[in-house]
Amino acid sequence: MDLQLAGRRALVTGSSSGIGAGVARMLAEEGCRVVVHGRDRSRAEGVAQQCGAVGIALGDLSTDAGADAVVAAAKAVVSGGIDILVNNAGGGGHTAIQRWLDVLEADWDATYQVNTIAAVRMIRRLAPGMAENHWGRIIQIGSAIASQPGVLGPDYASAKAGMQSMTVGLAKALANTGITVNTVSPGVIATGTLLAFARGIAPRENWGEGLDDTELGVRMGRDRHKLPVGRIGTVEDVGHAVCMLASPKGGYITGANIRVDGGQLLGVN
Repeated sequence: MDLQLAGRRALVTGSSSGIGAGVARMLAEEGCRVVVHGRDRSRAEGVAQQCGAVGIALGDLSTDAGADAVVAAAKAVVSGGIDILVNNAGGGGHTAIQRWLDVLEADWDATYQVNTIAAVRMIRRLAPGMAENHWGRIIQIGSAIASQPGVLGPDYASAKAGMQSMTVGLAKALANTGITVNTVSPGVIATGTLLAFARGIAPRENWGEGLDDTELGVRMGRDRHKLPVGRIGTVEDVGHAVCMLASPKGGYITGANIRVDGGQLLGVN
């Protein structure tokens, strides 16, 4: 299927590694003129070269100045503004292993800044240009944990839930502008960090040694997380959903939360 993305201009935040890098690569493969974002120049340039992106934009999205720098750099790379914004930048940091009452107020603030508020900064700077062009796509990368939080890392789960809620309100606020707004919520995804963790626990779990990435994904998904699909996800699984929502063919989908979690959340969406 031709997703009709050739020539579209996309900015993927936090795309110098992990899911963001995979999304950037897949949008580029569909013909998008992709700008890779990160805070480390060498990593961003490496991803841009590998995926055929048209350039990079560096900056810390937890600050207004950083967001301004990223937008200016992206617009300098692609003329006419950005058509597709993928808000992927963020993370949970050290609080991912902390219980609810142990997470400090400062940690909550920091987590919201790099996740929810970072997305707000980019939307406020880029949505007006999309509206002027009568076409745009805003795609938030959320998390399954937003819908089913646990006892650890409450700040991250809440920040991602905020992005999910923000999507619905923003879709209504941008009605009749040609812009759609959606969330893609990954579950357990085989990033480099997760695969390294899986290799570390493999001997203890009696999975054996020397397993390749596919075998590790099956073991993690089937044995550890009990996922109905029998494996953990790949960055390509997330990228397929993003490309579909970014496409003109996804124009009737807005305000939605698309779960890419292999059945991790067996509940009503």
